[in-house]
Amino acid sequence: MSGPLEGVRGIVLTQAWAGTYCTSLLAMAGADIVQVEVRKRLDSWRGSYDGPIPAALTSIPTAKHAWNCNALYNSVNLGKRTVTLDLAIPEGMAVFKRLLEHADIVAENFSPRVLGNLGIAYEQMCEIKPDVILASLSAYGHSGPWENVPGIGGTIEPTSGMSALLGYRDGPPLNSGQMYPDAVAGLNGFAAILAALHYRDRTGQGQYVDLSMQEANLAFVGDAALEYQVTGQQRARLGNRHLTFAPHGIFATLPVEDGHEQWVALAAESEAQWAALCEVAGHLEWRDDARWATNAARKANEDDLEAAIAAWAATEHRDDLAARLSAAGVIAAPVLDSHEVAADRQLRERGFIVEVDHPEAGRWPQTGFPVHLGRTPGGVRRPAPLQGQHNLEVLQELLGMSEDEYEALVRLGVSGVGPPD
Repeated sequence: MSGPLEGVRGIVLTQAWAGTYCTSLLAMAGADIVQVEVRKRLDSWRGSYDGPIPAALTSIPTAKHAWNCNALYNSVNLGKRTVTLDLAIPEGMAVFKRLLEHADIVAENFSPRVLGNLGIAYEQMCEIKPDVILASLSAYGHSGPWENVPGIGGTIEPTSGMSALLGYRDGPPLNSGQMYPDAVAGLNGFAAILAALHYRDRTGQGQYVDLSMQEANLAFVGDAALEYQVTGQQRARLGNRHLTFAPHGIFATLPVEDGHEQWVALAAESEAQWAALCEVAGHLEWRDDARWATNAARKANEDDLEAAIAAWAATEHRDDLAARLSAAGVIAAPVLDSHEVAADRQLRERGFIVEVDHPEAGRWPQTGFPVHLGRTPGGVRRPAPLQGQHNLEVLQELLGMSEDEYEALVRLGVSGVGPPD
């Protein structure tokens, strides 16, 4: 088996990040995921029809269409096939409903009103495919006073409480800048769909998965939420510090030759690690300093402690320092930028960073399946699809549609590739 979900099919309406990452994980697990897109309203992560070819791709002869070359889209749609269908056109909806008969899973991350307005809410899908699993990944869920409030990762961070914890003690709440809640929601959606498939295997019944991005991300800061409920006190923002032990932080090291800043993360959660850090630093006097002799003392004098470590770290080379600290048993690692992460030896040898050949964008490293399964390994089987790449293939395979029937859909504006006429 190529993956544990081999034989499972998803006809999905996901877009942007949370939903597309969720369904890409299903594809990496072996499922046949067919993503339905609309030509007249591009997935925001494809970009726009009049956008430029990314600068890094201008020398690649095959990079002809900006909407097929967007690194965002191509990173979270690995392993899928795609068809273009305009569900607002009756003939397009008719084709979608025929595809639904072949679906084990449908997933979407529209606002809650969209499927109902289209006439394909869960109950209506069940009339076509009684054991279908529908997963909806929305900002605040499909019930409650905020159900129709739109949201993205950047708005979910504050409403889930994450932003209240992110920042420095004397500064304002901050967002991560990475739309982090989308990835969290995608992973939670993947797990929920697996649970629903397991339930269907046991009972023969489908299920509706109503996932709230806000709730998924509140779970990531659940300890802080519980602390507030129990004590009535909101946890202070800690910057890079830890609640209970010190040192714990990120410190600037010597810049590289071109002046690019470099940083190292380090922590000592035990007295043995603190002693080892002092030895590596060549500052044995730190162990005898009354301000830092115990963890409690270090926490009470953390400003002075960090100032001393920062002055020392600024004289060291990042990678050498991280290696020496780690070898001595101290928690330490270099802080990597995105290019360094993509080249990371650990991630490469584990097979998580994989080289993927895309028909337009060329060969680039991508993040693969974050799970190793001994008997059903799964993984990246194909690159992210070109817009409409599998239109005829999927419609012939699943519906027995002829080329003439497909061309009729193209003339109606239901399907096709590129900007709509």
